[in-house]
Amino acid sequence: MHMKEKILYISDRPSMGADMLVKTLGDTFEVLPARSGDEVKHLPGIVLVNLAGLENAGKVKALKGAKVFLLGSQNEIASSEIKDAEGIVKPFNAAEVKEKLSALSANAGEVQRTLLLVDDDAVMIRTLREGLSTSYKVLPANSGANALKILARAKPDLILLDYEMPEMNGPQVLEELRKNPQTAEIPVMFLTAKTDTESIAKIEALKPQGHMLKTLPLREIKGIIQGFFDGK
Repeated sequence: MHMKEKILYISDRPSMGADMLVKTLGDTFEVLPARSGDEVKHLPGIVLVNLAGLENAGKVKALKGAKVFLLGSQNEIASSEIKDAEGIVKPFNAAEVKEKLSALSANAGEVQRTLLLVDDDAVMIRTLREGLSTSYKVLPANSGANALKILARAKPDLILLDYEMPEMNGPQVLEELRKNPQTAEIPVMFLTAKTDTESIAKIEALKPQGHMLKTLPLREIKGIIQGFFDGK
């Protein structure tokens, strides 16, 4: 199931234009409402701030690691003490705002994540690398042996591991990872073309962090990966 990207919407009082814009964005994003004085425990990559009646700009200024957009009139944006932000001037064009945020959403919170992509299929490697590199740093490996060499010098946040490979298959790679204290805790998701019950049961018996079909659309693969990181 594809999970929606999250955005934080900070608003201290109802505002017809800003609220309608955010309601429209809810078709594409999961909108997390908050007031300016709230403590934010899990900050998504994008924050929208309704300047109308904003009570605690200092708390908003203290938010680090997110792309902040200010919603308001030209004067409200110009006079705001929140300087490290981009203004979205009313009247708001919902389609344009949605397009802008869609382009940023994947990159905003995940750009520092590193994936190790292990697959002996060059086409699969190229396709996933191109698709995932917009959101993550992707380290490709075309065999289990090469994956272990990479892991000797790098520690990715997640390994996408082909279940069936020649010479050293996915389960054998996972076994080597778990024997090494330096790699034992790195999460692994298997990539597989198998859909039958017996094959899936064998995969799940190895207790990876998850598995996904190679035939899934890229957006669904990205959704599964995003869901994994969101759940950590």
